[in-house]
Amino acid sequence: MSDNQKDERATHALYWEKLAKEDPNEVCQRTGATYSLERRGYFLPILNQKYLIIPGEQKIFCMRGDFCEEEKLRDYFYLMALLYLLNAQKVDATGNWISEKDLKGGTTFFRGPHALRTEEIQTAFGKDPAAFARAGARLGGIELFFGDKAFALTVFPKVPLAYVLWKGDDEFPAQVAVMFDATIQKHFSLDGIWCIVAEVSQRVLEARDA
Repeated sequence: MSDNQKDERATHALYWEKLAKEDPNEVCQRTGATYSLERRGYFLPILNQKYLIIPGEQKIFCMRGDFCEEEKLRDYFYLMALLYLLNAQKVDATGNWISEKDLKGGTTFFRGPHALRTEEIQTAFGKDPAAFARAGARLGGIELFFGDKAFALTVFPKVPLAYVLWKGDDEFPAQVAVMFDATIQKHFSLDGIWCIVAEVSQRVLEARDA
């Protein structure tokens, strides 16, 4: 295991421990999750799928009807789910879309290694907006009328995310932009926002071949 992986596991453990100490009623009021006394965990919708998050076991299960399955999830997924349950506020989305440049500190933060993950989506869908729209629909996306194709995804109950595609041609390369609800920084810091985009962008790519 690399040093980075060790650091990530240690960070996750701290978040799990903190979540285990939280008042479930307060967490549910802030986040839109529901708490199961029987399973000692939170039911939370994430990207059109329900998950069971159990702090005492430090595990996340995917719900298939009334049954739960443990599936392989990326570190980004664990991190964004834990951060949401710990930090989300009693603030609903406004439907006012903004770019990363409109976020406080976003212009300088989202550069270099922290650039939002859009290049692979541009490569995969740049000449096929219809496939881009289908991938979004598979994740529960709702069509938006921006660019050549766009969709909004409900990542968490209070956190929507939008992807906008401008089709590439012989003169101009394709472009993909990520848009945020104006309330996003009520729930996540800039590094948390970067983590969400990294995970959701991978899900969009995977949905291409679903």
